[in-house]
Amino acid sequence: MAKTKKSTYHKNFKTSDSKLNKDTTDQNPILEVRDLKKLYQMGQMTLVALDSIQLKIYSGQFIVILGASGSGKSTLLNLIGGLDKPSEGLVLFRGNDIHKGDDEDLTRFRREHVGFVFQFYNLIPSLTALENIQLVTDLKSDSMNESEALDIVGVLDRKDHFPSQLSGGQQQRVAIARAIVKKPEIILCDEPTGALDFKTGRLVLEALSNVNKDLGTTTIIITHNESISEIADRIIRIKDGRIFSDDRNTKKKQIDEISW
Repeated sequence: MAKTKKSTYHKNFKTSDSKLNKDTTDQNPILEVRDLKKLYQMGQMTLVALDSIQLKIYSGQFIVILGASGSGKSTLLNLIGGLDKPSEGLVLFRGNDIHKGDDEDLTRFRREHVGFVFQFYNLIPSLTALENIQLVTDLKSDSMNESEALDIVGVLDRKDHFPSQLSGGQQQRVAIARAIVKKPEIILCDEPTGALDFKTGRLVLEALSNVNKDLGTTTIIITHNESISEIADRIIRIKDGRIFSDDRNTKKKQIDEISW
């Protein structure tokens, strides 16, 4: 029988560690980007999607990355999540270059350490909420209980419902449960409220905030919605493929205080 290849990344999922010093820089970053560039060739023209990005992200932070459509924020999220490879530069997870190994290593990084939440829920229509989550737990032996994940995001009472029987907000919360059930150290969210109305969007943000607070999961949301940044520990603004501001949020609001 072939031996299972061990991950080259250091696994250290501890809530107590993750909750310490969210805004200090005297700890080692969980994620670091150095001189990151992403270029796309369009005929004879080269499109620069990201240009010389430098970024350090610390364990337990709740970060919002703001930018207009085409600013490069989704490209950045895809690169740090290992969904795409940079043209130049490094993405380091706990000091290890995630792109140094082969595709199998990259797949293992995504499976073991990162959870993804997208604008559209990507639930399998023929499976219940619980069964959609079981697809993930089948891939990772040390996952949390599926019902526990649903309970954290407030949809345990919908576990036996199919996606067509759920509202948009409930489907998104199931998608969040699917992302956190494998106990990732980082959760990456691409416009998670983009397809939702304000009231439903706030419920989704509350679920993400609870995951960050209760599990200590480093949480990164990209959005064009300025109001969402008001609940973040840290606000990063990106424009034309470059970071032009990176600030600690000294006036952080509660979710029920924001509107859009």
